[in-house]
This record gives sequence, structure tokens and C-alpha cells, in this order.
Amino acid sequence: MRTLALLALSLGLAAPSPAQRHAITQAFTGYVHMPSSPAAKDNRILSISVSKLDSRYAAARLFSKSAGPSEMLFNLSHGTWWVVAFGSSFGCDAAPKAVLSDLKIGCAPPNGVAWINTCGPLVSKPTSITLSCADGNYGLDHLDWRGWGRAAATAAGFAFANDCKPYCAAGHFHTYPVTVTADRLAKCGLTPTYGRVIITYPAARPQAIPRHDVRVLGC
Repeated sequence: MRTLALLALSLGLAAPSPAQRHAITQAFTGYVHMPSSPAAKDNRILSISVSKLDSRYAAARLFSKSAGPSEMLFNLSHGTWWVVAFGSSFGCDAAPKAVLSDLKIGCAPPNGVAWINTCGPLVSKPTSITLSCADGNYGLDHLDWRGWGRAAATAAGFAFANDCKPYCAAGHFHTYPVTVTADRLAKCGLTPTYGRVIITYPAARPQAIPRHDVRVLGC
């Protein structure tokens, strides 16, 4: 662990605390060993660094004998570290530009201008959003955003909901056309983040869901 800290410091980066290192390593291990993971199973961590500008972001330098060097980007959301990017290069929408520069991670366009919570890490301009974090029974999909990065962004898409009949495990998912507005844009650390979505159902909607469904999201 001292070697990892010295390597991070030699790169001009902030070394993680023991608790941060443990949690980030757990996230790395879970990602590598999840089914159909794009990461080679023989990946190992060379160094871990936490952003000095926003401690919600961290990066790990990796090496695999079978796949070579790579990097992994993490975001801390709701007390959990999540992998938000992995590979030899990232899109610049993985995190704010200042954070990527601070972590000495190169990236390629598109650039991110705003992010939103999707029951996990902060994501820029997502095509899907999970709204029911505990069970995934309610969410949004096929979102086509306009005005992303402005005070309010709008999207057309579909809501999906489990009818839970006769009970949720045996229920069926149904889709409904919706329009979505994301607003309450504010900083979460360095990250401009939408804090609320309003889902409007022009016609049919799931049982017990109002025609204008307002959901407050955390960062």
C-alpha cells in the first residue's frame, strides 16, 4: 500500500486514505469479475489516486499481462464507489474536464457539460435512468435529450414499469411514451448536476403514478 501511495505522490496526485483505497479496490474487483466484464481478469492495480479538486472522483492505473495497461475512473455516489469508465482512453463526458486533468487522464470528445444520478454514478446525457433504485422496477429509456447542459433539459422517450401482478417477481414490464424535463442544475462538488426530473405522461401511465411524476435525485 505504501508503494501505491508513493507512486501516486510521484505523479503529483493525492493518495487515497486506507478506507478510500479499500472501497475503491472493492469496486475494481467487482467490476473485473462481473459477468461479461470488458476488463481482463488478470488486471492488477498499479496505483490509485483521488482528485484533489473533487474527492468524489478517483482513478486507478492498471496492468494486465494479457491486455496491457489501462485506466479505471471511479465516482463516489450515495456512499458507494462506482466504475464510470475503463480502458486505454475515455470520453471527456466521463467527468468534468478539470477533474480528468487533475487525475492526469487524457480523453477524447464529446465533452460533458452536465451530469445526472441514475441510481449509481453520475452520468452525462444518459439514454436511460433507473428511478426505482431498490428493485429497478421503474425507469426511463430511449431518452433523446435537447438542451443538455442548460438550466432545464428536455427529452422524449419511454417509461418502463413492472405491473407487479400477481407480485413483482412474476410481473410484466410495460412501456409508456413520456416527455422528461431535467432541472435544478447545481454543482455537486465540481460537477454540474441535475437534481430533479419531471416525467409527463401524455396518455396511458402506470398504475399509481401521477400524470406529472416528480422525482428528486441526489448527487
